[in-house]
Order: sequence, then C-alpha cells, then structure tokens
Amino acid sequence: MLERPDDPRRGTGADPLSTFEQALRDRVPSREALLTEGKAQTARQRRRKQALGGGLSVLLMAVALWMADPAWHSEEVRTAVGQRDSLTLADGSQVLLNSATHLRVERRLRSRQIELLAGEATFTVEHADSPFIVRSQGVSVLDIGTVFNVRSDARGVAVAVLEGEVEVSSTQSPPQRLYNGQQVLATGGRIGAGGVVDRVRVTAWQQGKLRFDGTPLREVVIDIQRYRLAPVRLADPRLGELRVSGEFDSAAIEELIELLPAILPVLVVRGGDGSVVISGL
Repeated sequence: MLERPDDPRRGTGADPLSTFEQALRDRVPSREALLTEGKAQTARQRRRKQALGGGLSVLLMAVALWMADPAWHSEEVRTAVGQRDSLTLADGSQVLLNSATHLRVERRLRSRQIELLAGEATFTVEHADSPFIVRSQGVSVLDIGTVFNVRSDARGVAVAVLEGEVEVSSTQSPPQRLYNGQQVLATGGRIGAGGVVDRVRVTAWQQGKLRFDGTPLREVVIDIQRYRLAPVRLADPRLGELRVSGEFDSAAIEELIELLPAILPVLVVRGGDGSVVISGL
C-alpha cells in the first residue's frame, strides 16, 4: 500500500483498521459476554424443564390418587348383641343394622363405600354422582338405585334386592346383576346362582323376628348365635340337616333354644359358662 507524502499517519505506525476494530467491538459481544449469556440461557432452560417435570409429576400423582380412590375419612359403627339400630349417612342414605353388626363407613375421594365386617344390614341408598359400594368377605355390591339387604356370617355373604338393582362381583366370579326380588349367596368369594327373595324372612329381623321355613338346623344355630354371647354348637354335624319352621321372637332367644327338643329329636345341654350343646337323642 502506497502512502501519501502528506498523510498525517505516515511514519507514526498507526493501524489504519483500528477505527473499524473498535466499532466492531462496540457492536459484537466479547467472548466472556457470550459465555456468560450461554450459561444464563442454559440455567433458564434447566429451570423450565424442572418446572415442567414438576408439573407433570404433580399431574401424574393427582391421576394416581384419583384412580386409587383413597378413603379420607372412616367411621366404625357397631351394634351390641340383641341390639338393632339405624344410621343416616352423610349423603342421606339410610342403614338399618341387625344385632351384633359391625360396619366401617368410608368416605372416599370418588366413591361411597361401606365394609360389612360382620352381621346384617339393609341399605336404602340416596342417589348421587359417586357410586355406593358395600364390601364383605371379598364380595362387592354396587348399588344401582335400590334397597338391598346384606348378611355376612359363617355361611358367606347373602345379598337380597328389595327394590331396584345391584351388581355383585368378586375376584373369584364375574359381575352378576340382581334385580328386584332376586338374591344370591357368595361363599369363599364365589357367587352362587341367583334365587328368589323370601321378603318376609329376609326382613323379619327388622321387626325383631326370626322366621324359618324348612331351614336346616345348622343355619338356625348361626342365626341364634347372633343374639347371644355364649356359643351354641351341634354335638354332631349330621344334626344340621334337621329342619326348622316357624316364626320366633329374637328378643326371646333362650326360649327358642329350650323349644328345640319339642320340635326336633334333640337334647339341649347348657354349660355353666352359658354355652349350649345340641345333641341327638
């Protein structure tokens, strides 16, 4: 490059591009600034991912909680031997409880559930958006707008529909629909064939009665046991095939025991602890 004789920069050693270099520095960020901005952007992306991941985790937890349907409140309800009682649930549904009955009333996230641990109860269900379910011995009874009776004892779980419809299910058997006037007995979690409800017998306990119509003595003993603390047992299992008919006062259960030898070929032996042994002649 040729220099003009009168160029003021001649002989000074000045870089003719220095002016442009400074202008570029003013407009283009330095390496340090670029690194600082890159780190800041990476941190912002990390925070966004963490926020998205946290939100997704919360959503998944909420879905899992909804599907699990946990109980957020439960209450134990019991009746003493010989006592009957009634209960109004928070949703307005009505429950009648027989003697020696134990319920666990659960208010869950998306359902209304009751576990019948022992005894017998009649449910008149109030309609609501959440399902109403009664569980016992691995059997579930789903209400479909109805009045139904559930008995749970050594014989299994007996479900009788007095009005409307229910769905009975278990892990051992497919769901079974029961309609007004139908009943089933589930034993060992297996649901038997449906039958016709004897309404008078099924609801007799509500009037303080025990009604038998050719009922095997082994079942009569189970019903008697619900109304007394001391045990009643058969000396010979074959006696259980004997049949009993009639209507009796559940408040006078000892009189019924004493009456058995008059209507059956049996002897009644009472122990000092109040226990009763029924033996053959």
